Amino acid sequence: MDKILKVKNLSAGFYIEDSFYFALNDINLEFEKGKIHAIAGESGCGKSVFINTILKLLPKNSEITSGEIFFENKNLLEVKKNDFNKIRGTKIALIPQDPFMSLNPLYKIENQLLEVNSLKSKSKEEAKKIILKALEEVKIQNIENVLKSYPHELSGGMKQRIIIAMALISDATLILADEPTTALDVSVSNSILNLLTELKNKGKTIILITHDLSIVYNYCDTATIMYLGDIVESSNAKELFKNPKHPYTKALIEALPTLRGKKLKNIKGQISPITNTISGCKFNPRCEYKKNICTINKPKLKKCGYSEVACYLYK
Repeated sequence: MDKILKVKNLSAGFYIEDSFYFALNDINLEFEKGKIHAIAGESGCGKSVFINTILKLLPKNSEITSGEIFFENKNLLEVKKNDFNKIRGTKIALIPQDPFMSLNPLYKIENQLLEVNSLKSKSKEEAKKIILKALEEVKIQNIENVLKSYPHELSGGMKQRIIIAMALISDATLILADEPTTALDVSVSNSILNLLTELKNKGKTIILITHDLSIVYNYCDTATIMYLGDIVESSNAKELFKNPKHPYTKALIEALPTLRGKKLKNIKGQISPITNTISGCKFNPRCEYKKNICTINKPKLKKCGYSEVACYLYK
């Protein structure tokens, strides 16, 4: 299987009031080309930190303490700033969480699309053809009117389509989608997710950040579940639902609403802030299956059937 991105032993965190706190702990992941890979978990699990680490978009109070991120046989963490700017936005594109904040309110859509790096060396006529093709691919109607519009004149779904069009214009092979449907209603969300599926079918690789496991089941090929910066389970997406292993994964699935009217099961407690120190498995304060060892030593990921799971329930 051809891997487009390999993450090895990646750890990163933040300095908060003169103390350092880890937000990612020894992350090891590989992403196959032409697939949609989900990274799921509650808010505060480290999902967005992970993709911002790939893009080198972490804030000033952050530090990557160890690890390697290989993309096209290059360790991105060793690529210099000027060279990385040729990768970010061209070979690796970001679909951010909030389409309302992602476009400049002072410029018309056409001007913003013309600013995509890959168009700057082309004539205006050639650039316009590429833009029109990308907008057609994301199924935007009345294209000329949209190009002449300011962002505030467009709906949230339309703005998200514009951002996806930017990724198409750049011809990125890897697309990082950070909860791209969070601010959208259900019907618009489904259309955006169907669009991402079409991009996958055309050979794009997508890493999709989400807290919604129904999206994982319906649209993703593989899934990684994170909790407080740790990977607790990785699997084929359908296998994850068919045979979840980690208590956290099971709890997330049991909290999903169903058409059968089954009573939802809450996950007791709340996710701890990054400043709290938890010994052993970080999920142990909320886990109904915890053993004494769970509060002492953190379990390592190990192969279990078709999945990898970090839990002492599996020997």
